[in-house]
Amino acid sequence: MKVLITLPAGEATGEIEDTAPGRDLISLLPLTLDMYDLFAREKPGPLPRELGGVTETMLTYTVGQIAYWQPSYDIVFCFADDENNNEIPEPGIVHLGTITSGLKHIASAGDSFKLTIERA
Repeated sequence: MKVLITLPAGEATGEIEDTAPGRDLISLLPLTLDMYDLFAREKPGPLPRELGGVTETMLTYTVGQIAYWQPSYDIVFCFADDENNNEIPEPGIVHLGTITSGLKHIASAGDSFKLTIERA
């Protein structure tokens, strides 16, 4: 599923994969979330509830990845590599999809901002 991500300084687009957690995220749309910067590499923000159907997690991320951090129900937009080989602590992240355009708008959004995600 294609999504439109609206930020204070512009728009980004993404593709959510057809997995159980991906479909569950799509069922919540549209969403407006309070986001923040974490480690100058990712922008997380809490979803209104836990996503269902999680069966696999990853202990690394890739730039441009849309992910889910299950302990705090955060959706995460990864925008930069780090010096730790992009490692994520246990329990890891759930891959949801990929940013297809506008990653620079996510990266430059600041330390605290609102973001809207909707079906494209």
